[in-house]
Amino acid sequence: MTKKVRIENADTANYKVVVQIWDKGVQNENGVPTPDTLVKEIELAYPTSMTGDDMYLTNTRYIVVKEA
Repeated sequence: MTKKVRIENADTANYKVVVQIWDKGVQNENGVPTPDTLVKEIELAYPTSMTGDDMYLTNTRYIVVKEA
C-alpha cells in the first residue's frame, strides 16, 4: 500500500533538515542482496519549508530525516 507523507521544517533556528527517499535493494538471482538506492534528497532550508506531493512510502521504500 502506498502512503503519501509530508515533512516540514518546523524549527525557527538556522538548522536545515534533509529528507532522503530510499528504495530497498533486492536479492539478485544468486541470492546476493543489492544495495539500497537513494532516489531523491530534499533540503528543507528554512522554517515552514515542506516536502512536495511526490513523497510516498511503500513496502519497498523508506525515508531518512536528518539535520544538516
